[in-house]
Formats: sequence, structure tokens, C-alpha cells
Amino acid sequence: MKKIWNWLRTPSGALSTGFLLIIGVFVGMLLLVGVHKAVEHTESTEFCVSCHELTPAYEEYKQSPHFSNASGVQAGCADCHVPKPFVPMVVDHYQAIGELYSSWKGKIDTPEKYETHRLEMAERVWDYMEATDSRECRACHVEHAMDFELQTPEAAKQMQAGFANGDTCIDCHKGIAHKLPDMSQGYKKMFEDLQAEAVQQGAKADELYVLQTKPYFASAEDAKAGDAANGQILAASHLKVLDRKGDVLQVQIDGWQQDEVDKVIYELRGQRIFTATAKKDAIARIARSSTETDPDTELVWHKVTLDGWVDKADLVDSIDDLWAYGAEMNNASCGTCHSTVPPEHMLANQWIGALNAMKRFIPLDKEQYRFLQKYLQMHASDTGGADAHH
Repeated sequence: MKKIWNWLRTPSGALSTGFLLIIGVFVGMLLLVGVHKAVEHTESTEFCVSCHELTPAYEEYKQSPHFSNASGVQAGCADCHVPKPFVPMVVDHYQAIGELYSSWKGKIDTPEKYETHRLEMAERVWDYMEATDSRECRACHVEHAMDFELQTPEAAKQMQAGFANGDTCIDCHKGIAHKLPDMSQGYKKMFEDLQAEAVQQGAKADELYVLQTKPYFASAEDAKAGDAANGQILAASHLKVLDRKGDVLQVQIDGWQQDEVDKVIYELRGQRIFTATAKKDAIARIARSSTETDPDTELVWHKVTLDGWVDKADLVDSIDDLWAYGAEMNNASCGTCHSTVPPEHMLANQWIGALNAMKRFIPLDKEQYRFLQKYLQMHASDTGGADAHH
């Protein structure tokens, strides 16, 4: 102890070591308290909404149960958007520097800009919450503390099913504190990009895929004139190019035809996944190469080929891009009210009835609906699942 005391009294310049140590501890405490208070202030709702860019978010939040509810328990911005664990919290604060840059650049400084980027911002938050298993939600909402008897029967049923399936909070509770974005923005933008990509590619590849339903014709002349179509080829169908004449292509369509159902060509034997349709006077153009009986249903199926002429619009050379479009449409249409059901969750033919039952809830036009159904069917459990048809 004597040695330590002597060391503390030893001069270090004009002041003793002990005195400098005391000053250092005092300054360190001041810095620690200052940093803590600064961080605490930046996590307050008042600080968050001091930026006028967040006015729309704040106004929506004030209408939500997180702001006002029967119990008077309020969740502020940080409760949902700032992690509680130390390391993720520090990382989050450093990442916020990027938000300061975006604010300086005026990325969302008007209501119009905010709406333009609403979906992008929402999806970034949803992805983060899914990756962390809705950690911030679970800081307040604990499964074992829930009294399902106090919930409505339907809510209790869905909650318990969600927990049993391993779903995370954000799967079903998007839009709980802020207005939902226009979910169609994402897949509509992807569709526009695919159309632009089709124009750029100019249908130069020998293996092509249809972006949206298009007519086919018996001759190049009919295709150029756009008259007397033989039938239609549905979206995401594969075409093999046989010949080219200017802006029209002769293509081969392969598929399956059910016995006595002559007007429809299906993608796979035994699966009602539409590839093309034929008008009555064009059925004779469909050539059969082999016949099989489905052992499960005992229905007779014919392997068929159909040649026809099409214009080169809306043809792309990547099926992966089309399936990415389908996946985005599935998430946007079916992942808003509940956890998105993976395509492989059902059989291909089951998807027809399941999707039809939800048809009134999803804002898709006929063409988009057809595409979504085909995406789900081509990735169903009996057609290869999530990694099928790439």
C-alpha cells in the first residue's frame, strides 16, 4: 500500500499521478453520462419526429394502438426501431448516419417523395424484423404471457397457429403502426423492367419465355397482320424458336393434352398448369407424339407439340427473372394479411382452389392472377418446390 501511495504522490509534470487519475476518472464519468444522455435523447420519439421528413410516419403512428390504447401503454419510435441488445444498438446508431445523408440529400423531403419510397422503406424494415425474428416486438409481446381467452376467437386461432408454425410477428402484422404502402409498386415496376428488357433483347435467343398472354398464328403473314389468331400462349410458357421473319418468329410449344380436352395444352402430365389454348379450327395443328396413363387418376394424357407464329413483343430469355416477378407478386398479394404461404406448401392442382378462395382479397387483374397461379403451381411440392424450373 505504501508503494501505491508513493506512486500516486509522485509528480507527473506539475501535478501528481493520483490527482491526474482522479481528474481522468471524473472526465470519463462525465463523458459516459454525456454519451448515455445523448444516445437516450436520440432514441426519444420527440427527437425522431423533429425531422419534417418523418411527419407522415408520425401522423400515422398517432392513429395506431401503439400511440393510444385502453391500457395507456405507449410504444415510441425506439421501442420498435432501435434494438435493445448493446451491440445491435450501437450498429443501428452508426447506420443512422446514412439516414442523415439521405436527409441532407432530400430523398424523402416531400410527401410525394415519401410515398414514392414508402414501399422500399417498409420492405427494408420488414426484412430486418424478419431476420431478427421480430426481436423488438417480442421485447413487449411475450407468447407465454398472452391470455388467448381475452382475444377474439379468430385472433386467438391465428396467433396460436402462427406460433405453432414458427411465424414471426411481422409476417402478419405489417401496417400495425404505419399505413401500408401500395404493395403493387414492387411487382408492377418489375413487370415494366421485364417489358423494357424484352425490347432490349429483341427476342434474339433461341429459347424464350412469354411475359404475358399473347396470340399465336398459323402463318408469318397472319402474325404480321395480327388477324385470325389460332389461340393463345399463356405467360411463363417456354418457346423454342424455329424460324424468324422480320419481327415475327415461328415457335414450338411443347406440353401435354388430356384425352378429350383438345383445346388446352398443359405444362406437365396430370397437372392443370396452362401453357396454351387452341381455337376449335386450330386443334388439328396440335401433333401428338406419345400417350400415357396417369397411374394416380387413370386419365389418359398425350405428349404434344404445336408450331405457330408470334410477334417478338413480351418475350424474355430468362425464366428466373419471371419467377422473381412471380415471387414478388406472391409476397405483395398474399403476404400482407398473413404470412406468405410458400408455393411448395401445396400441390400444383390444389393451388387452383386455394387461390380462387382468396381471389376477392387480392387486387390483381386477370392477367396478373393467371401469372401468380402459374408461378405457384410451377413451384408446388409435386412440381419441384422452391428450386424448380430454373
